[in-house]
Amino acid sequence: MLLIQHRVANGSISANDAAAVLAPHPKTRSKPNDTGTIIHNGQEFPEIDAGDVDSRLVGCGVLPPAILQALTLWKGEVITNGELLELVKKDFEFAKNSQVVEQNTDKLNEDSAFWGRFAFGERWAEKRSRIAASSPDAATPGWDLTAIIVKSNDDLRQEAFVMQLIELCHEAFQEAELELWLNPYRIISTGRSTGIMGCLRNAMSFDGLKKRPGYGTGGIRSHLQRMTEHAANPGEAFQIAQRNFVRSLAAYSLLSYMFLFKDRHNGNIMLDTDGHVIHIDFGFVFGIAPGGNFSFEMSTPFKLTEEMIEVMDGLRSSLFSEFVTLFCCGFLALQAHYDTFVTLVEVTSRGSTFPCFDGRDTSDIINKMEERFCPDYTKEESVAHVLDVIKEAVGSYGTKQYDYFQYLSQGIAT
Repeated sequence: MLLIQHRVANGSISANDAAAVLAPHPKTRSKPNDTGTIIHNGQEFPEIDAGDVDSRLVGCGVLPPAILQALTLWKGEVITNGELLELVKKDFEFAKNSQVVEQNTDKLNEDSAFWGRFAFGERWAEKRSRIAASSPDAATPGWDLTAIIVKSNDDLRQEAFVMQLIELCHEAFQEAELELWLNPYRIISTGRSTGIMGCLRNAMSFDGLKKRPGYGTGGIRSHLQRMTEHAANPGEAFQIAQRNFVRSLAAYSLLSYMFLFKDRHNGNIMLDTDGHVIHIDFGFVFGIAPGGNFSFEMSTPFKLTEEMIEVMDGLRSSLFSEFVTLFCCGFLALQAHYDTFVTLVEVTSRGSTFPCFDGRDTSDIINKMEERFCPDYTKEESVAHVLDVIKEAVGSYGTKQYDYFQYLSQGIAT
């Protein structure tokens, strides 16, 4: 209501449109009749399927008048994405608390993907179905849709090499039957200055997410709660998102430590619609970092912020204990294959022009990498070492300062 009142005050929406959006009234809740119309506040509205308003809403059912009015204003660019989400949320909350039983609207109100489609854009499955419906080649065996980024003036060879390491880690975790989650994506270097990268589906950077209308001020935790509050079982859905966050965060944090992923600002860390954390952009690895030896990040083993800990219910929670356990188990799984990783890095580094190797003492890089794997440690010694690494990362001063520096210099949200 405050959003619409503000729009009326500044003249960007008429009083009549505002009244239509803010409807219905508690005592005159909409209900269908037998003539293909909906009675709302004593007025008749035609039954309009959500898919007729926007193709992304196919299957959501008949639109309640309030949401129909809100969508009409949104499509006319009168209200923003964030304002649309607020209106849908308010209508859902009213319907949930109302004692009046409605027909034909429950499916839409209970569809957790409804507002998510507008908050994060069209889901990949929806995009694929939409394009397949209009493509004359969709019936051809093997037809599929993929998204790529074509890069120019950018050497992707180091990125492709790091992705190979991530894929090997993914295989090691699967072999050990661990619930650590990684998302290797395709990177093809077509030359010293060109290449092709796969797009991450249904994901957005922390930076982009924090700047999006309707994000709010509650941080990642509040975002996940908004993502799941319209699910059939919001509590269970939120817990699943938390677990996805923990399992992916533990995996990428471990790799950040083992291979020294730096430049970990919020523009290089993604969050997908299931709650998974995904790291991108590996231009600074194996001991190089923005700022060189004076980099704030060099003082911390991996990025673990207070906001991330809050998603896990705090340091004394069972979820944080799961994070620690997964990190330790993942370390032991990679340690069992340390010779493979060391050999691969050693062979690649010889005469390499990759920024992480070019002009540097590669033997020193290899020796320090071996030290991080702790191959001579017993299992108990390895776990104790990992616990010290995690303690060092918690609330790291270097992480806070680097994020603040990126905010001042690049405008990247903290």
